[in-house]
Amino acid sequence: MNFKDYYLKTPENQKLHFLDAIISENKELQKAFINFISAEKTKTAEISFSKFTEIIKKTHHSYKEKFESVDMENPDWESYTSSSSGYREEWEIYQEASEQEFETIFGEFYDEALNLIIRQKLVELTAMLTGLFQAAQDADVPDPLDSFEDVNTYLADEFDEILINIIEKIMLSAISENTILQASEYFFKYCDKITSEKEQLPAAFEDFFMALAGKTNQPEKLLTDIDSSSTDRKFVPRLVLMLIKMKGNSWEWLQSAVQYYKENNDVAAQLLDYYFEKNRNEFIRLASELFDRQKHHWAKQLSKMVNPDLNQELFVKVFYQLVTDNNLIEDYQKLRPWLTGEMLEKLLSEISNKPFKVSLLAIEKRYEEIKEIVERNPDDWSYTELIRPILAIYPEFCFNHIKQKILRTLKNERGRSTYQRITEWLQTADTIPGFKAENRILARELYNHKPALPALKDELRKGGVV
Repeated sequence: MNFKDYYLKTPENQKLHFLDAIISENKELQKAFINFISAEKTKTAEISFSKFTEIIKKTHHSYKEKFESVDMENPDWESYTSSSSGYREEWEIYQEASEQEFETIFGEFYDEALNLIIRQKLVELTAMLTGLFQAAQDADVPDPLDSFEDVNTYLADEFDEILINIIEKIMLSAISENTILQASEYFFKYCDKITSEKEQLPAAFEDFFMALAGKTNQPEKLLTDIDSSSTDRKFVPRLVLMLIKMKGNSWEWLQSAVQYYKENNDVAAQLLDYYFEKNRNEFIRLASELFDRQKHHWAKQLSKMVNPDLNQELFVKVFYQLVTDNNLIEDYQKLRPWLTGEMLEKLLSEISNKPFKVSLLAIEKRYEEIKEIVERNPDDWSYTELIRPILAIYPEFCFNHIKQKILRTLKNERGRSTYQRITEWLQTADTIPGFKAENRILARELYNHKPALPALKDELRKGGVV
């Protein structure tokens, strides 16, 4: 039983008893409780909209200035700590030093953000996050050494990481509904004021507001905030679907999912799940459409849902793609009964992973082709995997091939890792039917090699072949 089910089945008096027991001993929880209750009781706005926009501007200016103060030609070497003791290229050192300065700036913001969450200052936090997002977009940071492919892309990625961490903290916190509703109203109202980022800003904050939406009983209010602004619902499709679902309007949810599934793969996945439960014909139609559009993306998810009885054509296409993508024998075994001879040949021609291709040929008992692969690839790093399926089919060929490979390698290479590979090949040859005695003679000759090779002797002893 998961926590939610357990919690819902627990009597209220037991919940209160648990709360009393932990909160009486935890001063941080006591502060959080006071802040939460105070925010719940306060019906007036935490801050005005003009103050909200002022915080955005102030944060934007402050952090844009901080980002631009990082001198990539002359980083703060006094604070720099190398992540590696080995050799580093000069550009790597300069990049890491600059990254550490940026991380310090983002770290300062994160510490302040946590404090705002504890104090139930969600509206202020939303404004500061908006300002930080814009600062990461607008900062003009010279990069004469080309330490970064694109500095603003790096800053945007760091912002996303900070936002993810903040969302995790929000998910674990009790947040006043009053502050959630106000933050939503102001944020989408602010989206009307900006001339650029019309799509970027709401899209960047979609997960943030989804986390908040899960803590409110007024989803219709958040939907109204979106619709009252110039923000198109397609910019935040997952948030819209979540709010509609919370309202309990299944018809509206379906209409919205159908409208936005092409915009967002998460929405498409939700619609797939819905059709899989409610309408298998529509599921097959949608699954085929999505798969044809993005084979690599949808193969894994669809493999859990399709089967030959549902739709053989779709099943074959999905598992064919899965086999070529992931190279897993279990996927091939599911697909094999439904493959025509022509499709099998096509599949084998598309497999570039030699060990996997050999495994498929072994299943098909096409040993002559495996032998040809071994002959063409005597120095392949996967040599043992390539030759193993035919050890009992062509024992004399395999022993001679391994023997020549060992002698050639020992003639041209030295070192512990070389001797370990030679021992591995001898261990493989030890399993060839009828050639164990000859293999042990070969191992003994190697052991007594002149000049003496102590490391080779050690590896042969440890490998149990002498």
